[in-house]
Amino acid sequence: MVSSLFMRGPIDIPQAFKQRYGPLVDDEKAFFASLIEPPVNSFRVNTLKASSGEVIDRLESYGIHLRHFLWYEDAFSVDAEVLSSTLERFLGTIYIQESASMLPPLIMRDELRRASTVLDTCAAPGSKATQIAAIMHNRGCLVANDRSYRRIRALKFNLNKAGVINSIITNFEIQAFPHVEFDVVLLDTPCSADGTVRKNPEVLERWSLERIRGYSALQKDLITRAFDLVAEGGTLLYSTCSLAPEENELVVDHLLRHRPATVQPIYLENFVFGLPIDSWEGQTLSSGVSNTRRVWPHHNNTDGFFVAKISK
Repeated sequence: MVSSLFMRGPIDIPQAFKQRYGPLVDDEKAFFASLIEPPVNSFRVNTLKASSGEVIDRLESYGIHLRHFLWYEDAFSVDAEVLSSTLERFLGTIYIQESASMLPPLIMRDELRRASTVLDTCAAPGSKATQIAAIMHNRGCLVANDRSYRRIRALKFNLNKAGVINSIITNFEIQAFPHVEFDVVLLDTPCSADGTVRKNPEVLERWSLERIRGYSALQKDLITRAFDLVAEGGTLLYSTCSLAPEENELVVDHLLRHRPATVQPIYLENFVFGLPIDSWEGQTLSSGVSNTRRVWPHHNNTDGFFVAKISK
């Protein structure tokens, strides 16, 4: 069966969207061309249940051709949307996940391996929480929180299917989360999601500056609270699937102006990061913002994304 993603009509990118983001990219033509390309079918191996070698052997025995992501040893892409019907998916030995979404746990891999306590603040449906547990080898304590009780059902299902046994599920607004300090906190925050156009073209139908500004106000509140939950010497990873400076660099700038935070450099071998902006609409941003990183779709054939690794 051909996925509806590949039967969609042409994507109409609003002129305001082009005028806003075109000047921010290194190759405007390549960027906008990438947005109308179909998304990559990607997955990662759940190393709590199987090794990459075992999964590769099984999937290739079905005649599925795999391509390895050079920047992540446990992540692969396939040509067709065939993974959802495989035994491996039902057993939880693979997790179908957009490749840029894999970046936050990967960027914190060293910190996660040392951590005793980890908080995933917006964990449902569990993509990053299951990845975090795998990196932690099911050791320590992972608190998987989500504000939506309805979404926690999917979170619980995915944690169980992945074989995660070091997790606790909680249902709090981050602003009301009990004051417990964690070695690592992930804030993959609610956002306008305008970096996911190739996967979700409908985001363009509701795209507006008012929507972006509304999310920005919420994100500034959330990042401040999330930072307060980080133990001294710990790490906060802030991420969005938005392209908007108001949701990315300006949110980190807000934190740097209100808390004793330090933004750490980010590097991932074989992955191309874009540089952040250093000013926006006449506002010069804090120097620490220069260590944040953008992910443009045309650089790595992914969704658009933003990451900031912050220490306390």
